Amino acid sequence: MLSGDSKRIFRNFLSLSTLEGINYILPLITLPYLVRVLGPTKFGVVAFAQAFITYFVILADYGFYLYTPRIIAIERDNKDRVSKIFSTIMSIKLIFIIFCVGIVFLLVNLIGKLRPESTIFMYTCSMLLGDFLFPTWFFQGMERMQFITILYFIAKLFFLISIFTIIKSQADYIYVPLLNSAGLWLAGAISLFVIKQKFRISFRIPLRRDILYHLRESWYFFLSTLSTSLYTNSGIVILGIITNSTFVGYY
Repeated sequence: MLSGDSKRIFRNFLSLSTLEGINYILPLITLPYLVRVLGPTKFGVVAFAQAFITYFVILADYGFYLYTPRIIAIERDNKDRVSKIFSTIMSIKLIFIIFCVGIVFLLVNLIGKLRPESTIFMYTCSMLLGDFLFPTWFFQGMERMQFITILYFIAKLFFLISIFTIIKSQADYIYVPLLNSAGLWLAGAISLFVIKQKFRISFRIPLRRDILYHLRESWYFFLSTLSTSLYTNSGIVILGIITNSTFVGYY
């Protein structure tokens, strides 16, 4: 018989494996359909906007998805301390999101190459809200990965159904980022309810010293995440800037 700790580790392992499976399988279903319906040009616009906004998602997250699980895990038996950490991290992320949306708005209206597709760039900013509402780092720190798996499955199932029922022509390309984020909004709303009701986590006004402390401690995690993204994500962004959306779609 497995001990309590062994059962928890096995459940977390199984949950993470399921998440990876969803991430691999879902694109095999949705991408061929989107490419066929949208065509290479409009699909390229969607891909370029998503790659571009990914930089701001990383900025708004600030490495917290790597940094926070550890400190949540250390303090998980202290509800008051966890509430303070949760409130501080969420407050920082909200401030960063507002800043990022403002920067994106300025860029897409000032840069000529982005201006014609300003609508989809602003719609793709919904990724920022989805990331904010769905604090996976909290459940990782509490070692309750099954919640993430269930909620993530709900989000992706919503996206899958929405893609096949709403995206019917090239003109519908602007809705793809909204549909992708809407599932995360739904899962995020449920997750926040679970955090409050099941884990008894309440919001506290963060202190300035706590904000500065977490910003300082998470700095190197942010740099690590940013450097990885520059390596994996910049190909699409650079191609979109120097060529056009059709080339991006084929790429």
